Amino acid sequence: MKTDPVSITRLYFECANLADFTAIERMLHAEATYSSAHTGLYFGVKDIMRMMRGFFANHQSLVWHIDDCQLTSPHITEVTFTCLAVDQQGQQVVRNGTERLVVVDGLIRHIEVR
Repeated sequence: MKTDPVSITRLYFECANLADFTAIERMLHAEATYSSAHTGLYFGVKDIMRMMRGFFANHQSLVWHIDDCQLTSPHITEVTFTCLAVDQQGQQVVRNGTERLVVVDGLIRHIEVR
């Protein structure tokens, strides 16, 4: 398995599209942080996974498409994405955003969504 930041970032998005929480949890450093303009700030694997599970539970479906993925420094990737979501009421929502991941030694240390 590749452990470079771009490969880890792409794998993270693939796992999110599959709602594979077990795989995502294994990708996170124990003291990872997650910051999102929509959901807030989270510290540690348990806190992040609780938020993710809740976020997924509020949607019938979520699919992210990577529009572009760039390595901006040796440990940081920046992804522009499109998210196709269907909420619990059946409302379809399309969101575009930017997600940055800090990956060190094959583990995600930080995720920022804007």
